[in-house]
Amino acid sequence: MSADEHPDSPPSENGASRTGLSTRAKAIIATLTAAVTLATGILTLRNELFGGNESDGSNAADVTLDAEAKSRANRVLDDLKSCFSYEVGDYQDCATADRLNSTQVPIGSGLGSVDVDASSPATFELTSRSESGQVFVIENFATGEEVRTCTPPGDGGCPLDGRW
Repeated sequence: MSADEHPDSPPSENGASRTGLSTRAKAIIATLTAAVTLATGILTLRNELFGGNESDGSNAADVTLDAEAKSRANRVLDDLKSCFSYEVGDYQDCATADRLNSTQVPIGSGLGSVDVDASSPATFELTSRSESGQVFVIENFATGEEVRTCTPPGDGGCPLDGRW
């Protein structure tokens, strides 16, 4: 029996692990990531079998890269919200590279990375840059409103209305 399984070990608060995410939250994140990966695979297979619609400017590789960029943004979003809710109540304290290492997402402004700008204790903006050149942004306002935009609209995994 390991130390983690010892019956005298105190349970963690709210079932949360050291990263602040409960086992259930981690399972949900893993399930959503798998669903995005499956959907991307289906779209790729469809395009390979029936030919892609090149008139919309997207291709299967770009859509796949964009889905990965969205997934990275969502993992950082989940971690920020978990930290805010269960640990410190301040996005600025949660938005440090050391704190976000648990997401295993590159933090920064380069392609394949997510840039985190916590401009106040109650707001933040995530910018995820796809290797395809698409940019996906999640803005979280003090009111709790969340806005997701992308550029350029109608290309790759960015819908025509520029919202994802």
